[in-house]
Amino acid sequence: MSNLENQGKVKKESKYILEPSQRKVFIEKILPTLLIGSIIWLIGEIVFSYFFSETQLTGTFLIFYISMIIVDAVLFLLLYFVAKSNKILLGLIIFFLFCFIAGIISIPIVIFTEFLPQVHMFVSLAVGANSIVYIIALALRHRYFAKGYIWAHVVLFIFGFLLVEIVFIIVFNIQNYLLTIPITFAYICVVVLTVMFYGSKAVKKEDKIPWLLVAYKILGMMLLVIFIAIIFVVIVLIIIALAIICGDSSIDFPNIGAIGSGRRKKKKK
Repeated sequence: MSNLENQGKVKKESKYILEPSQRKVFIEKILPTLLIGSIIWLIGEIVFSYFFSETQLTGTFLIFYISMIIVDAVLFLLLYFVAKSNKILLGLIIFFLFCFIAGIISIPIVIFTEFLPQVHMFVSLAVGANSIVYIIALALRHRYFAKGYIWAHVVLFIFGFLLVEIVFIIVFNIQNYLLTIPITFAYICVVVLTVMFYGSKAVKKEDKIPWLLVAYKILGMMLLVIFIAIIFVVIVLIIIALAIICGDSSIDFPNIGAIGSGRRKKKKK
């Protein structure tokens, strides 16, 4: 290889936003951890909704629910100190336990509404969004987050989004596209952009600290984003439920009952 070609290669590699070591940690450790965590969150949500979907609002249940939320908050704080101490194995156990218990957060929606499939779909979006980022990273490898490869990222994102939407349409039997697709697209975009841009920034800025602590910071930002998204989705569902209950013919929500698949469970009287 000529000196001119070597200089051109070095010049191109110098434009990389992430250093090779940073990219390696991000792709091989942080992204898989976040993806597995989102899958465990979905599993926890399914397990809790299965056992508590017929639960009535009682003092005992409220005490249990609040206790679980407190335990999850304590685990989140504990994860920070464990990750900071670079105790990776213990930190991962705490992180995965935190993700599983987080599945109980949506139980009030399951109990007091009939939108159980929509709850499953919403939590599944976290898995889909993290999968898209991981697919992009695995496909691009050393070109991931490198200058000059923006269109490669865009094309892979579009491919990943279409793939996730097709899976959701099949699994959840989505029919109300005008309502569901904008919500899922917005959620996926927010989570993907948070993990990609804030994640890469955190890795580049904090490459001297334990990688699990970097993952913790990305998780914290992603939880904030998810919390905002949950509020938005709950508001939309409340509006839809009120429209159905009131029978307001002036509000047109075609095929509202077909946003998600599955028969609605009958509540015990």
